[in-house]
Amino acid sequence: MRTLPRWRQISEDLLQRLQHGEFTDGFPGELALADEYAASRGTVRQALGPLREKGIIGGGPGRQSYVIDTSRTLGLGPLYSLHDAITADGSTARSEVLTQEIVTSAEVSLALGLTPSTEYVHVVRIRYVDDVAIAADRIWIIATIAEPVVAADLSDTSVYDVLRSKCGVEIDAGVEYTRAETATGEIAERLGVAEGSPLLAIRRKSCVGGDPAELRDTCAVGDRVTMTHVFGDASAVLNCRGGGKPIEIPWD
Repeated sequence: MRTLPRWRQISEDLLQRLQHGEFTDGFPGELALADEYAASRGTVRQALGPLREKGIIGGGPGRQSYVIDTSRTLGLGPLYSLHDAITADGSTARSEVLTQEIVTSAEVSLALGLTPSTEYVHVVRIRYVDDVAIAADRIWIIATIAEPVVAADLSDTSVYDVLRSKCGVEIDAGVEYTRAETATGEIAERLGVAEGSPLLAIRRKSCVGGDPAELRDTCAVGDRVTMTHVFGDASAVLNCRGGGKPIEIPWD
């Protein structure tokens, strides 16, 4: 039987440990892992590569990694909160709120399969980890269930926490589409990256009680990865017009 390379053995062992719930108090750095596995730092860095590419841990080569665990964030059912995923390991998450208002949008309604006159709570934020911009985030949630979000302080909390605590609403299913894009214009400037830098563009369509309720677009600084992630009973949003094909909604 062929023996796996040392870096692959470490990578697979770390994946199993993550799947079994280890590192809830923080993911160890490269030096600590090198000591634990009696391996060189280069071998450990190579082992962490596949975990970063799959979005299982965050961070980058030479920097402290943090776990992005989309299955263990508390109180959100099948959904994950970026805020909770960041803070789970002790990192500081904050948001610069650019827009927080009630709007109508024909494009959003088309994406969710709702009438053009539907009102939404619209929030646009720049997301930070330890004062480093990592993502631009814009959300539309139908106003009939989310109006209190307009007046909430979203600088250091999850929108889903506000929905749960102030609106009594739990988003319980949805679908995500992820594709590669490049940073341009205001997004590149806000994220502090060069024009043409690679981004992960993530679109989430979510439901409450089987009805479409939320559209979320996130542009995150990251590697070139494309994937579709379905969670819960997502039949309502999967059947919306457009399916998995993106409906363009300009940032401006």
